Amino acid sequence: MIIDTHAHLYYKELTDNLEVILENAEKNGIEKIIIPAVDLKTSEVILNMCEKNESLFSAVGIHPSEVKSASKNDIKFIEEFTSHKKVVAIGEIGLDYYWDRSYNYEQKVFFNEFIELANDKCLPIIIHTRDSVDDAIKIVKERFIEGKTTGQFHCYSGDINQMKEILELKSFYFSFGGNVTYKNYKDYTIIEYLSVERLLFETDSPFLPPVPNRGKKNEPSFIVFTIEKIAEIKKMDMQTLIQSVYANTLNLFNFNR
Repeated sequence: MIIDTHAHLYYKELTDNLEVILENAEKNGIEKIIIPAVDLKTSEVILNMCEKNESLFSAVGIHPSEVKSASKNDIKFIEEFTSHKKVVAIGEIGLDYYWDRSYNYEQKVFFNEFIELANDKCLPIIIHTRDSVDDAIKIVKERFIEGKTTGQFHCYSGDINQMKEILELKSFYFSFGGNVTYKNYKDYTIIEYLSVERLLFETDSPFLPPVPNRGKKNEPSFIVFTIEKIAEIKKMDMQTLIQSVYANTLNLFNFNR
């Protein structure tokens, strides 16, 4: 009853062992995995992967760090992909000001267009933010249409006040990576504050492997260690937490298009 909402399974270090990785996932109770794209090419690759495996689903889009090398025509191709039955979201999209601030404007343009596309197709959005949460919230609010605009702030890195502002929209969820298991993780109060009804699970494979697998390439089966930590932080029974989050995930993503 676990759904990994964010795993980049198209990286070579994962595709070389994909069969074993998917077997490990199944053994650990992972029923479905959403693979988010970062550009046009990975969007195509993911759809091919999903067609070959019943448990895999796709999000299509352009990561903010890839906007610099993308064109507006890429958005048109992404739009065509949304008709595929295995596409359950537009993503990974958003804003990233950490690496290069020289094209922040272009990132905002793409983010706006992808939200409009998601609204038009009635698909949720998977949002990446790094040093950019306030701007992301502003754009989401400007494009927000009640009953249409839904999504996930993946690997949430904002503060509790920003979370409260997002929660006011009532149709957004939050997920946390394996870094919540690290000794230097900043603040558990955000996870404590967040209602279980607004929580999703993710790995962000192959990144952010949780303890005790830190130093390895992350994979969906490792999600159980992140779930254990979140259950500990929230002082909840792990199985109760899993059941609640499973319901949330089915509420956000339509796996039976």
